[in-house]
Amino acid sequence: MYLRIVVNAFVFMFCSTVNATSPLTFIAEDLHPYHFQNENGEADGASVDIAKAVLREAKLNAKFEIMPMARASHELKTNPNAIMLSFLKTPVRQNQFKWLGAIYFTDAYLVSLKDHKDNISHLNHAKFYKVATIRGYMSAKYLKDMGFEEDKNLILVSYYQQLWQMLYKKRIDFVVVNTLTLNNELKMSGLDPSLIAKRVHLTDFPSTLYLATNNQFDEQTAIAISKGLKTLKVNGKYQAILKKWQLPLPPTIN
Repeated sequence: MYLRIVVNAFVFMFCSTVNATSPLTFIAEDLHPYHFQNENGEADGASVDIAKAVLREAKLNAKFEIMPMARASHELKTNPNAIMLSFLKTPVRQNQFKWLGAIYFTDAYLVSLKDHKDNISHLNHAKFYKVATIRGYMSAKYLKDMGFEEDKNLILVSYYQQLWQMLYKKRIDFVVVNTLTLNNELKMSGLDPSLIAKRVHLTDFPSTLYLATNNQFDEQTAIAISKGLKTLKVNGKYQAILKKWQLPLPPTIN
């Protein structure tokens, strides 16, 4: 019995040591100009710069990885050392993750091509059409909660380039999207932003983006990162980074 206790204690200490020494990893999808892979294959963008500044404040080191949103969501749930760079906080997610601080905001709309003939004044009206978004996004869950169904009126894809190509080729009718990234996404896809129209502002869609982690994430490290982000907002470095990337300040920056 004593031997079993000693062995179990050793295993626990070993696992804890492995977890503690594993590198922190900031993860995010490719979403210019917030977080994306640059021409050198490195993570870049406004949120990446903010995270690097937070690390300096907290005296921590981390690596950065850009990946599809579905994979990033899986990493967030399963990797105790992963930190999502921008994650929407919702009532369902409230207790599922640790929230380290608000990093930016989103502004969701139902959009279509300007030449789409039917006028849509409410999201429910779009149920008679094909509506698309990114698999793994909060918008995918939002649409399902609103009664949209895959293989009926909901199309889920992996990348925004695929999303916009489908819309411009009229294979889908509407897209649910964060319009703060709209022009950049279209330009990066080689498409004309002037052909797009905002149809319905989704005011009930969660809007604050957070640094978020697994509930198993080390508590002291979480506190250090939260304090570092707050310090950036007080000393003006947070605002300076957004200005560098020509991004508007959030309605609140607490």
